[in-house]
Amino acid sequence: MNMPSDTAISLPLYDEALKFANHGEKMIQIAVRALTLNIYSVADEMVYQFLTTPTASAYFSSLILNLKNKCLHVDAIINGVKESFHEKKRELLSETDRILDDFYYLKDILCIPEQRLNKLVTENIVNMLILPMLLTLLNNRLSNDTGLSAITCLYVLCRLLQVFDGTNLVNVIGSAVLFSFMPPNVTDAAESVVSARLEQVNGLAVCYQEGEEMVDLQHEGAENFMMNYVLKHSLEFTELSSCFDSSPLENSENEWGGIFSCIFSRNHSLMLGSLMLLFTVADSKDLHYQLAAKIGFSQVKTASEMIGSTVAGHIQKIVNQLLKVLASEPPLSVPILLHAAWFLRKLLVFLDQKLEDNDCHLFKTSYEGSCGRLYEEFDRCWFDYIPDVLKSEWANCKTALEESSQSKDPFFLLELASIQNPPSGSMAFLLLSSFLLLFIFLLFYLCCLLLKSIVLPPASFLFNISGNTGPAFDWQRMVDCVKVFVLHLQLKPFIFGGDPFDNPLANLKNSYLAQSGKRYPSDLSLASFGSEVALGSGIPCKIAFSGAGTRDIYVIPIAREISGKLLLVERHPLHSRKGVVIAIAPLAGLDPKIDEEHPTWLLVHLRDFEPRLRSDETKTLDSHTSLPEQGRWILGFLSAKDCKAAFSVILEETRKQRSFVENLVAPVLEEKLFK
Repeated sequence: MNMPSDTAISLPLYDEALKFANHGEKMIQIAVRALTLNIYSVADEMVYQFLTTPTASAYFSSLILNLKNKCLHVDAIINGVKESFHEKKRELLSETDRILDDFYYLKDILCIPEQRLNKLVTENIVNMLILPMLLTLLNNRLSNDTGLSAITCLYVLCRLLQVFDGTNLVNVIGSAVLFSFMPPNVTDAAESVVSARLEQVNGLAVCYQEGEEMVDLQHEGAENFMMNYVLKHSLEFTELSSCFDSSPLENSENEWGGIFSCIFSRNHSLMLGSLMLLFTVADSKDLHYQLAAKIGFSQVKTASEMIGSTVAGHIQKIVNQLLKVLASEPPLSVPILLHAAWFLRKLLVFLDQKLEDNDCHLFKTSYEGSCGRLYEEFDRCWFDYIPDVLKSEWANCKTALEESSQSKDPFFLLELASIQNPPSGSMAFLLLSSFLLLFIFLLFYLCCLLLKSIVLPPASFLFNISGNTGPAFDWQRMVDCVKVFVLHLQLKPFIFGGDPFDNPLANLKNSYLAQSGKRYPSDLSLASFGSEVALGSGIPCKIAFSGAGTRDIYVIPIAREISGKLLLVERHPLHSRKGVVIAIAPLAGLDPKIDEEHPTWLLVHLRDFEPRLRSDETKTLDSHTSLPEQGRWILGFLSAKDCKAAFSVILEETRKQRSFVENLVAPVLEEKLFK
């Protein structure tokens, strides 16, 4: 260190290291940050004098500026035109990981017990990052002067609160959020009282600086004194809340300013994001007790204690907003419903009164809709997996709904924004593609009329312009239907009363185990590839395998309880009444059809996508995996009569299997909301 006249003017090792601070190589960046943290930890007066000089302290400003640039890049990814959703998600994950790295690095700096360094870093975080984002939200703007969107602001603030525990930053954000809950009419009436605070960067940063100047930062208890000083002024912002705490909340969402306008926004990302910020603030263990009482989530439990609460008195209105999301028609995406259910469950815990009839009707409508959509899955190709998915999703949804706000990843806000707000260019492309496909279909229809040979395509063609067909997408739809139904089951005790720990699927599990434990003589449902089985009622036919030529086989469909199989059996060379299983297909999803031009041909479809269920996870579609096209078998029979017989037997065995599954699940689906 160069120290002429006992003044530190340079630290060569530190200066050289900072030249590589923004290096693209991850390991070099880690090494630089490890070195700087070691230097910051040196308890030397000369070192801290050097670090707080304007030249050296510029590093902390540039660190925050780079952090803001990364936030802007997140916005650019969300609004990207060319990228698909899965490409956006990969880029967003990568960029948010970089933001998190910066947060943890800044937290490590703040953990160093040096007040001057902490003050320098905190001022940069508050003035350059937190306050501009808060102003975006409090002024009800979709983006601020730097172009940062409200969604990204909400994500960054939530992440910041989760990472920077043990600091007073939560009280700065909490004070600003509480002040924003004033409706505009009250704010206008108190403009003369509040305007001075707003002109001083909403008064929050200035209060911090004033508090630090009033006390000796090295003196024991100085930080507590400073925090009390800040709270004294920040709570003045919320004193006027009594003007509207007792007034009925009958205003439309457009009449509310600040974060309340986001909570009642029609943009679901904004609504869920503002609630996420509110819960993250309320659940922080570092939140001052006076601010916690004003919010009313973490410490207020009863109606009598909620009188002085700014937010808790309006839980009923927020619950109604979330129930409208659940009951939306057509149904919203499953991620939106899942996160809305998480907030709804959290709010219902603090609601110490019964829901209004309108709210109960909303939930009942939503519940019945989820039941109806699940019932429809019994007529589709994955009905045999519904009991297993019900059990696995019960555990998954329970874990998701019980997750704390401090551990809940707010990344879902960016995902929802990517889905909900497609850029205008891509939207125009989708509309153009849709009109083009519709024009082609109409042209095809007219040609068929002219040829007097009207052969309409299946109805699914009309409603599936994106081309997402096949067993894999049918599986995802079934899992989503089960997930939404289970969400309603787990919310029901909080709305209509009951034991939230009660698992209505426990009886389903026991019934299934009792049935599956039975064994029958000559049970063909247990047959596997290469097994010897009796030909019995098998129907002879032919099938051609690629590379294996035409083979004479017997078709044996068999359903036993929840299991259903179609066995292709080849006659045993030594036993005329027995055969060897050469292929197996699940009955569910076969969708047999007799070829119109060849009445002796039977076409059956195969589920090439085979999920593997684990106790802790239900398999969903992987965006990086190429899905195989749906396969099929063409079975050639000796006569049209044999073909119809095979067709009828397959349908009958499938009906038996479906009937068993329906009876197994019926007690859960028919469970009454009111007991």
